[in-house]
Amino acid sequence: MIGIIEREKLNQSDKAKITPHIEYLEKELSFLEQYQKEIDWKIYQSNRSKRLEVERWVECIINATLDVSKMFLTIRGESIPDTSREVLFLISSRIYDKEEEAETFSELARIRNTLAHRYLDIRWQDIKRFFELAPRLYPPFLEYMKKELERQRNNQAGF
Repeated sequence: MIGIIEREKLNQSDKAKITPHIEYLEKELSFLEQYQKEIDWKIYQSNRSKRLEVERWVECIINATLDVSKMFLTIRGESIPDTSREVLFLISSRIYDKEEEAETFSELARIRNTLAHRYLDIRWQDIKRFFELAPRLYPPFLEYMKKELERQRNNQAGF
């Protein structure tokens, strides 16, 4: 039996693993505009439940992004880099034409890490940064992943 890591093409099982993560990202990112309108520094610092909600939301989106990226690399038989930042940089360097954009996308790993370990004002800066980056960086990421899934599917008989 050939393992997922030894294959270069996706099979139905691979698609079944990645697709729910992509759909989750699309669904959750649809709430971005709502959070951008609802949450400012004043709300963030004074409303504990809203603060915890948005922090968890951002963290889950970034974790799902990492999951999709690692699955994609594994399915393609590529090594998984040691750090989350490197994973995101490797994937995003295939998506964005400019290295600066890939670096910016990989910043999501730092945002996820600081949400769990920093003081209120620093976490808020990361939430604001996510609000700023997500509308620009996620559409190409999701588009790339969906196109790759479709390309792989079209390259296989019976897929």
